[in-house]
Amino acid sequence: MKIISTNINAHKGRREFISLDLIPDPFIILGSDSTILDANLSFFTLIGAGKKEVIGKNFTEIPLIGKLSRKVSESFLSGSEDVVRIIFHNMHFEALILPFRHADESYLIRIVLKDITNFVRLEKELLKRNKELIIVNTLSSVFISSDNMAMVMGDLIEKVLLITDFQTGFLMMNEDEQLALRTSKGISPDLQNFIIAGGIEPLCRDALRMQEPMYIVEQSAIAKISAFREERFVFIAAIPLKSSQKVMGLLFLASRVSREMDFDFVALLSLVGHQVSHIIDKIKLFQETERLSVTDSLTGLYNCRYFYKYLDLEISRAKRYGSSFSLLLFDIDNFKRLNDTYGHQAGDEVLQELAGIFKSVSRETDIVVRYGGEEFVIILPNTSEEEAISLAYRILQSVRETEIKINAMERVSITVSGGVASFPQNASAAMSLLSAADSAMYAAKTAGKNRIACYQGNVHEKNI
Repeated sequence: MKIISTNINAHKGRREFISLDLIPDPFIILGSDSTILDANLSFFTLIGAGKKEVIGKNFTEIPLIGKLSRKVSESFLSGSEDVVRIIFHNMHFEALILPFRHADESYLIRIVLKDITNFVRLEKELLKRNKELIIVNTLSSVFISSDNMAMVMGDLIEKVLLITDFQTGFLMMNEDEQLALRTSKGISPDLQNFIIAGGIEPLCRDALRMQEPMYIVEQSAIAKISAFREERFVFIAAIPLKSSQKVMGLLFLASRVSREMDFDFVALLSLVGHQVSHIIDKIKLFQETERLSVTDSLTGLYNCRYFYKYLDLEISRAKRYGSSFSLLLFDIDNFKRLNDTYGHQAGDEVLQELAGIFKSVSRETDIVVRYGGEEFVIILPNTSEEEAISLAYRILQSVRETEIKINAMERVSITVSGGVASFPQNASAAMSLLSAADSAMYAAKTAGKNRIACYQGNVHEKNI
């Protein structure tokens, strides 16, 4: 920095430093005894004091620069420059402490105050944006395209805790109009069971009723819940997760130490809540896309794509464990005649009604598929031929006893024919097993319809 010229006024007996007012930044000069020798107009304006109130005073008496005492002392001793950031009246300054030799070889010090308020604001904004970007990127890395949704949700809560610096959190999702615990991290099995049993339902209702981006649970409310006391929680935040203004769930973050609430903290948790909501939306979309890709749109049953995939898996499983399973293949009798007589809408009504019968009569572990047209196939895991015949008969009987409403005025009764094939007795591969079931069903049709047939090498019909 250019050294300011000086001269000695003999009449006043003190040094005067000229041209300081030409410097736009607040500027002062300190003597070796730390008194203020001179300052410019910008400095006087900044501190709101006149020249007479400042010159000759020890600089530590001035609030703006008094906090530089230690650094100034070090510069006097070492003769080295230093830079310190200070705040005054919400303004940020970079104080340049610049020692220089005077004519008598003593050190004087110049202090120049650079206003960096805009820079600091920009710096904070950049840090905030960078933090937001880290949050978005971290949460976006959750692997949503997985069949294991428990693992996906677990990954999501772990990433949330990582970026929010919490050690404890749990996710409640809206299922059948009730909030259910989907995943948790850092809580005891007792608290998990407490939540599953509905222990925090009142708290959830309070959080949702407030309709705020974040609900901070009062410490008095935390103390009233014994399960929270046992976990030693002192801070709990509940963040509603929304999609199109509809609440999908609540993200709870808890801490065993107090957390300071400020604007940045609230903004961070709000951003996390928004991103988690967005990710759960993507998960739901992925699940729905997956469901539609393996679901028949008319009946809601699984489609052929899923059938072939699951059949291969079932054969692999049966081979691995030396178990057996069976297939049931059904075809609606005289379906073409029904369509020709009553129209295709009536045919659709029949297909939907039959889908319901197959689902209701089958067991929970059975895979019910609309195979195509008027054909349905059911995979029966761990099921022998005898057990498959028994289930096929119950389906046949239920269809016989059902009258299906096809329009406002008419109902029809229908029947089905079915074929049974079992693994590994009738076939050792997927397509040959399906072919065996198809042959058995064809035998049932040939024998007069409205019956079940089993495959036994040659087609062998069993009237039930």
